Amino acid sequence: MKVKEIIKKSKLPNLETETLLAFILKKTREYIIIHQEENLNLKDAQKFFSMEKKRALNLPLAYLTGNKEFYNLNFKVNKNVLVPRPETEILIDTILTRLKTSKNNYDFLDIGTGSGIIIISLAHEIFKHNKTIFNNSSFLGVDISEPALKIAKQNAKTYNLNTKIAFFKSDLLKGLPTKALKDSHLVIAANLPYLTKKQLENEPSIKHEPSLALDGGPKGLEYYHRLLKELKKINFKSLFLILEINPEQAIAIKKVAQKTWSQATLKIIKDLRKQSRFLTISLN
Repeated sequence: MKVKEIIKKSKLPNLETETLLAFILKKTREYIIIHQEENLNLKDAQKFFSMEKKRALNLPLAYLTGNKEFYNLNFKVNKNVLVPRPETEILIDTILTRLKTSKNNYDFLDIGTGSGIIIISLAHEIFKHNKTIFNNSSFLGVDISEPALKIAKQNAKTYNLNTKIAFFKSDLLKGLPTKALKDSHLVIAANLPYLTKKQLENEPSIKHEPSLALDGGPKGLEYYHRLLKELKKINFKSLFLILEINPEQAIAIKKVAQKTWSQATLKIIKDLRKQSRFLTISLN
């Protein structure tokens, strides 16, 4: 069967069909588009239709191929981690913009690191653009899930950052030696579970992703309440905290942040769909 026949017969969008064919044939998607007269052997054709059935049941495309691009890097993913979302790239942009006018050395923390996409992308970009900050700063990814941390470590090794980024198992900050963060300039990214059980039940596209990384409790803010409370106990020099949130939670989480630090500068950042997607909290 020719590539063009598979594409015509497939029930998936062309982009997904081409992506799966590229994965099976170990080629780029561009190659698949150009070489549609190429023949697939029976084994490869059967593999495609098997993967097509799984995709039709909402299994993420990234789980089928085992990888996902984020911030121009390619990351290994599996059922133990969330699939990276494009809007999360705005989080990286926001931190990098802030660093352009700074000469400080930082402790960078990624709370709920999952596959490590945030802390790895951040370290990778800082290395390219400001080696002084890179060399004199620390990078730490934290997660409660051992299987997720295993993936994060593999991804860090892919980009030769395994000796620069430390990964640590912890329930938010509970397992961390927070005394070591005293008098630090902290930059913290947190993409924590923020969906309610109702939202989880009503969204079939995420049913195959780990509920541990999605379920934020009755109102979706359980982990953010806890994180802010734990951060309050740290005697840092300065703090820049960016939280990825459900747009419906923007007002609620902003009130919690104001109650925690009345002197903080707060800012809501919208994603490309003009939805409130991030809250930044700046102190000093």
